Amino acid sequence: MSHPPTSSTPGRRSPLVVRAVGWISEATGYLSAVALVVATLVTTHAVVVRYFLRQPTIWQTETTIYLLMFVTFVGAAYGLRHHAHVGVDLLIDKVPTRPQLTVRIVTALACLAVVLVVMWTSYQNWHEAYLFDHRSPTAFRFPLWIAYAILPLGMLLVALQYLAMIVEGILGLAGRIPISEVALMTSTSELAQVQAELNDTDDERRTTA
Repeated sequence: MSHPPTSSTPGRRSPLVVRAVGWISEATGYLSAVALVVATLVTTHAVVVRYFLRQPTIWQTETTIYLLMFVTFVGAAYGLRHHAHVGVDLLIDKVPTRPQLTVRIVTALACLAVVLVVMWTSYQNWHEAYLFDHRSPTAFRFPLWIAYAILPLGMLLVALQYLAMIVEGILGLAGRIPISEVALMTSTSELAQVQAELNDTDDERRTTA
């Protein structure tokens, strides 16, 4: 997994709480990777049991679904931190640095509002499932409050990451940290990495020419 760049300017680092949220988001990425591996193993087990041992599968399919839900929603904070979500920035990239950062902060605030609404709604569903002990309508009878906890937990992590990025962006506008080091202004997507590698290759060719 890739790691976002960190500031190398002494005394001008992001606040500890911002960095702590970043560490949590990083951890969710690794946890999601583990969950994905486990889901793969469970699916493999289900195939072997059903088609080779001719035995019924009771818990495997449902467990795989919950694990993939975990990968999707809990891992969303990691994706946000690394700019892995789909975004259209063709026009905004042409805007000067400070106005661009301002627009990105406003956009992050709007996204945060949506995330908070989803978190609250999903929390209500979780609370109801917990109070009335709702279970899946299958032979597995899995407690749904556990499965329903995945979405509000994931949205909470995404909300924390958005808050950290917004605070960092405001500090960048205030001159407390370099704008070039603000997460909202950096990109660690695969496309950006490829472009950076191509630029480095071109620089090396010019140097050796």
